[in-house]
This record gives sequence, structure tokens and C-alpha cells, in this order.
Amino acid sequence: MNEKGFGLKEFIIILAVIFICIIIIVTIYKSIVPKADVTVDTEEEVEDQTENVTYQELEYKLKRAAERYQNDNYSGNSSETAIWELSYSMLKEKDYIDKLVDPKDKNIECTGYVEFIQDKANVSYKPYLKCGTNYETEGYDDNNINVSD
Repeated sequence: MNEKGFGLKEFIIILAVIFICIIIIVTIYKSIVPKADVTVDTEEEVEDQTENVTYQELEYKLKRAAERYQNDNYSGNSSETAIWELSYSMLKEKDYIDKLVDPKDKNIECTGYVEFIQDKANVSYKPYLKCGTNYETEGYDDNNINVSD
């Protein structure tokens, strides 16, 4: 008797071919698409990331915090040259900057200030940073660290 259609053997062979194709496709997909690295940074990993910070990057953060503070709080335009100092402690207290920690010694918090210089329409910022005995910006003056707005 010649029945036209699929038998059990043919059905199992087709399922096996489909299963093998799915395995091949999944394997290729996993090798092509990078895995999303959704991990929570541990305290140790965060410390490793901060180890690569340089003193110049800390100075830049201090400068950027002073720029944001001045943009938010100062809108004057002077015809004369004016110089102000913004202390790190004041910027930190007003949440313009996070704690600056010495890259060489995590137990030392840096101190510093930023000179805000306005010469007519030209504005410049000069950060001064001191991190214990490990680093001090040239021209740093200890008398300016407690300056507030």
C-alpha cells in the first residue's frame, strides 16, 4: 500500500534537522551579540576606578564645579577686573562637587580653591589643589582654602 504523507521516521528526521538548525543559530547569535554587562559595582571596583584619577583631573573637577556655581549664582558684568576665590569646602557644601580624595592615599581628602577672574567680558578659572603632602598646585595659598562666596 502506497500512502502519500509523512510517517513517523520522516517526522522525527525533520524535527532533528530543525533542532540542529536552532542550536547552530543560537550559538552564532551568542558569539556575535555581546553580552550586556549588567553588574553592580562593588566597593572594591569603585576604588579601582578612582585609582586611575590624576591630580590634573581633580583640578579640572574643581574648576568645573566653580564654573557651575558662578553660572548659577553670578550674572554680573564688570568693566573692571575682578578676582574672587571659591573654596572647595563651600562648593562641596553646596553640592557642586563630590569629595576629592588623594589618588595616592584614599584616606586623605584634598583641599583647594578656584580663582574666578573676570576681566570685562573675559572670564577664567584657575584651580588650586592640595592633597596632603603628595601634591600641591604651584601657587597654592593655604590662606585661601576657607574662602566662601
